[in-house]
Amino acid sequence: MPAIDRTAPAAKLKPPAVDSADTIGVEDLGVFGAMALMSAIQAGSDAGFRRLTARTGLGPRLAPHRALRHRLLLTLLNAGVLAPVGSCRRIDDAVADPGWEDASLEDADWLIVWDDLTRGSLPTRLRTYLDGFVSTPRTREVLLETWQALGIGECLAFGEYALSSHNLNPGLARAAAATLPPILAQQSIAQGCALMWFAAKHLAAWFLRHGGGASGMAELEFTKSIQLNFDRALFQDRPIIAFQRHAAVPLSVLAGIFIWTSRLGETYWTSPISESALDQARPSATD
Repeated sequence: MPAIDRTAPAAKLKPPAVDSADTIGVEDLGVFGAMALMSAIQAGSDAGFRRLTARTGLGPRLAPHRALRHRLLLTLLNAGVLAPVGSCRRIDDAVADPGWEDASLEDADWLIVWDDLTRGSLPTRLRTYLDGFVSTPRTREVLLETWQALGIGECLAFGEYALSSHNLNPGLARAAAATLPPILAQQSIAQGCALMWFAAKHLAAWFLRHGGGASGMAELEFTKSIQLNFDRALFQDRPIIAFQRHAAVPLSVLAGIFIWTSRLGETYWTSPISESALDQARPSATD
């Protein structure tokens, strides 16, 4: 998934002229951009594919975690196919803020900037492109990065639910974001969710014993528990239990489109995130 340049000037995020997408084709979006636009349309577009409307539940339908949803929207903004309705000042201000991941970008209304001659067939064009693109090392890299981002998002979203279930601050889950990538390279998303649950349970007991501690201690204890249980399973050659998807974190539109595009099926949830799994599901033309 394309990285978002946090140091980019605000001008980079200003909405394009409405006719600027006339020369943009679906292929120009690339694999991630096409998945992102298709997800946005399915999650919240009007019938004419002209507008994404903020409404209750739009965010969780779009992608599993807020940080990933914002990266998806910003990717489309930078590609010139989304523009905020009205002034973009608050969008620019939100992105410039160090705490931009907490901003409500997903609660804004968006215009879909596309050529009216092909707008009506846009979902069909996106699906045709995603179904038929030739797999190459580059597209495999994009799919791998998207799977990694989704895996982290799935685990963080479930971690928030697990912490809430133990009467703890769900925001503590975000501290685990940096810990998850190497874990998900060896364990499945299903097992990553199990680690999040065990860590939330451990943290609840820790609060009872210590009453909270200094600032940052809870986050440290939460991530330490995740790493400890992962290391213990690894060194003792003991498999981590695999959780089923919980109703509190339903399958998002982006995850569903990614599963269909990658052809991973259930492997998305049950396999460690790896190039080999992607190659088996959708082989590269150069392999």
